[in-house]
Parts: sequence; C-alpha cells; structure tokens
Amino acid sequence: MVKQFHNYLVGLLILIAAGCDSDDDRRAEPDFFPLQKGVFQTYDVEEIVYELGDPDTVHFELLTEVVDSFASDGGYRYIIHRSKRELSETEWTYIDTWSAQKTTHELIVWEENVPFVDLQFPAKEGSEWNGNVYNNVTNPTTGKREDVYAIQETGEDQSGRFTTVLKEDNQEFIVFYDKRVDSYIDNVGLSYREITQLEYCTNNDCLGEQIVNSGKIYKQRIKTYGRH
Repeated sequence: MVKQFHNYLVGLLILIAAGCDSDDDRRAEPDFFPLQKGVFQTYDVEEIVYELGDPDTVHFELLTEVVDSFASDGGYRYIIHRSKRELSETEWTYIDTWSAQKTTHELIVWEENVPFVDLQFPAKEGSEWNGNVYNNVTNPTTGKREDVYAIQETGEDQSGRFTTVLKEDNQEFIVFYDKRVDSYIDNVGLSYREITQLEYCTNNDCLGEQIVNSGKIYKQRIKTYGRH
C-alpha cells in the first residue's frame, strides 16, 4: 500500500512538473511585435537620398502607434498610425496608416495597403519564407515576386531577447546594391530598420567604382516605447 502510494505520488509530481514546463514554454515565447491599442514606439531616423549623385541627408523622429483594431480572418487586425517630426519640433505630423495582424505562424504588416510577411513564428535562426506571398511586389534585384526573408540571428542581450531578419543582401556593388534588415526586441517591437538601395554609375569610365547615381540609405533606431 505504501509502495502504491509512493508510485502515485511520483507520477503526480511528474505530471505537475510537465504542466509547469508547458506553462513556462508558453510564457517564454517572445512577443517581437506587441499589438494592443495604445502601444507605441518612437525612433530616430536618418535618411540619405541620392538624386543625380548628390546626397541629401535628413534627420527626424518617427512615431508609430496602435490606435484601433477590427476583426479579420478569425483574428484581429490592428491599425497603426505613423507620424513624424523634425528634431526641433514638439508636435507630430501624421504621415500614413499601416496595419498589422499576427497569426500562430506569421506577422503580416500592411505598409499602407500592401501586405508583407515580416516575421514567421516561431522565430528560429535560419528559417526562410517569402515576404511577398500576399502581394504583387517584385524583388528589385531579381525582378521576381518572390522575396526571400531569413532570420539571420536570434539571441539575448541587455535589451532582452531579439531576432534579426535579413530581407535582402545581394552583395552587388557594381550595378544595384540592395540590403534590407529588420531587428526586433521582445515586448518592444521593431527596434532597428535599415534599407540601403543604391544604383551605381555603369558608364565605361566609372563602372565598378561604386559611384552612386541614385538611391537611399535609411536607418531607423528605437528611441522610446510603451503603452498609453
């Protein structure tokens, strides 16, 4: 009888431990793109625009804020207002409206009305997917609709758990250079975005010298975040 009770107790403890582990696993899943009304982020932005070879550099602050939501495809799609202000200003100026929706396996972000799959869940290093699967946008390098995104890195530092998505890095320094990177932090959201798209001079006297004819270098870094 004592032995039977001992075996029962051991089995019960194993079940409890397994249940606790399962709860811990669910809690441990990072939230790289918080979506609740009132969630906001502000960013410092530097943008260098090349036109006819002459660079024009601007600095400003960007605000993204979840302002509403509506039922969509069995879940909720969240409306995000984007605003900007010059560094010397205090008032925000509305730019445009994006939206986002998370499912069990992906994050879809509508940049205005164009949907991109910005993340795939769970975020595992090395995983790949087509970011253009729901749109008709073509990859500027290949000219194809498929734009392969890949999780380049996951880890944890003083800011928390993070993941980095490499959207493109064609390593092309002769005709058109295209590098796009997004980084996310758990319970913060998008923490860094870099877009470098440069068209180089291809005349015989400048081919291969990386002389920029047109394009842009855009860098967006997290400044503050929270929820109103």
